[in-house]
Amino acid sequence: MSDQAEGDVRRAVSRTMSAEETAALQKVRRRTTAICFFVVAIHGVIGLVVVAEVIAGQDRRGGAIVLVVMSALLAVGISIATRAILAATPYLSWPWALVSLVPSAAGLFWVL
Repeated sequence: MSDQAEGDVRRAVSRTMSAEETAALQKVRRRTTAICFFVVAIHGVIGLVVVAEVIAGQDRRGGAIVLVVMSALLAVGISIATRAILAATPYLSWPWALVSLVPSAAGLFWVL
């Protein structure tokens, strides 16, 4: 085999990824996607709490409580979706669901 052909074979072999590297890359992709999804989606939860506080300031406590409950449902949905992106099982994890309710619980105390 000539030197050039041998060099071409080495370059072709070095371009392929092993199964471990592919799995590691997939794990990084999932984590990056989950972080980006969470950062964007959490703005909806916080926004609902802030709007609930504004509505509560207008003496419409019933509407404010409904918005806080909506933020809690959205937070649990975000928690489930994030775990689905990460391929973590089970998708509904009670400890993480409770952690996701912290902004809504703080908003409920803030509104009342």
